[in-house]
Amino acid sequence: MTYVDYFQNKEGFSRFFDVCLEKYQRSGKVVGLVRIPNISEVEAQTFTSFFARKFYVGQDYTISVKEFLKILGKGRFSDFDFLIYFSCVYDGFTLETNREKRTKKLEAYYSFLADTLAKFQYRPLQIFLAEQLTSKTQTMNLIKRKYSKSKKQCEKELLNIDRLLTHIPNEITFLPIYASLTGNPHYLDLNSSEGNLFYRLLAHVLEEEVPKTVEEKIHLLEEINVYTDPLSNFVIVHNLVYSFDIPFKTMNLNMENIEQLNEVHGYKNCIFVFENPSILNHLKSLNLSASVIITSGNLNLSFYKLIEKISDDTTIYYNGDFDPEGLLIAEKLKKKRSNIIFFGYEKKNYLMTHPVKDISQKRLRKLEHVTSKEFQEVKQCILESHKAGYQENQLKFIEEYVRDIIEHT
Repeated sequence: MTYVDYFQNKEGFSRFFDVCLEKYQRSGKVVGLVRIPNISEVEAQTFTSFFARKFYVGQDYTISVKEFLKILGKGRFSDFDFLIYFSCVYDGFTLETNREKRTKKLEAYYSFLADTLAKFQYRPLQIFLAEQLTSKTQTMNLIKRKYSKSKKQCEKELLNIDRLLTHIPNEITFLPIYASLTGNPHYLDLNSSEGNLFYRLLAHVLEEEVPKTVEEKIHLLEEINVYTDPLSNFVIVHNLVYSFDIPFKTMNLNMENIEQLNEVHGYKNCIFVFENPSILNHLKSLNLSASVIITSGNLNLSFYKLIEKISDDTTIYYNGDFDPEGLLIAEKLKKKRSNIIFFGYEKKNYLMTHPVKDISQKRLRKLEHVTSKEFQEVKQCILESHKAGYQENQLKFIEEYVRDIIEHT
């Protein structure tokens, strides 16, 4: 009788060998202690006989592999080999350990990614994924999960994203039209899970924060000239003047409303543009008659369409937050409209906001794109302090500036 036959016919050893197999699969070795909890009556009898010491039913025991092999070495089964036993008894057993299997799978995954990246046309995405290949970020883990679920589908999705980023529009484009590059106009729907990887990778290549809300996704899309439907795209306005000198009260103007307007003026040919609605609330509480537009921290399509309607004899005054995103908004606005006066962009204004919120290195790198001379003083302050300053902390200054313009115009 071989030791394979012996232990297969010997009741009570099955759990012992199951644990030994797990040990081998984990580390490639069968050593140390084998823990068997709550042993049965059969196991107690078998172990008592084999190890020549008393085992009690219902108790937990740890058995030394070394002791087990030593006993076998003194008898007719001195040639016992765990691997031979496993291969004879356990269906599908291979010499590969779990670690080796994982390594093999991981190498196949890396090879898949490398092959897929070689097909990319959008260089920034190719570089980003190549650099992140072995990282364990949420984005890379998402790609890995997609690969585990379906290699073919994962490749298709990555190539779709590459196609979308390769064809970032140079002019205003609506979301379904842009998404149709994949063959599916709903591919990038804001509430679907299908486009999540696209929004993550878009954020990475733009060096933006990964969007967590629908609003953040909309803002991210607007960075590449892609916009959602006209009705949900709006801008806050107050006291703007249109035909027959009729002023707008405070309202949200969407693109459909704006398209119906002709020329728009500001009170005393002045319009003040701010990022934060709290500024408007403060000016209204003072009963100032100023015309105001609020961007809510983003220059969206409705805002761009609205400023196209503003008369040439109306001067736009702009003040925004003192952080990388705020300066980039101002930079974009400067390139869009020549008759804009940017006020409050001096060191004293920055200090007036009592900057305390830390800015990450990733966000600070965005300041490389702020090149206009008007913003260099504040830009330098941010680079030195790594702190952000916000409009709400300089309400008094803004109030006095607006009042002075209105009174002397």
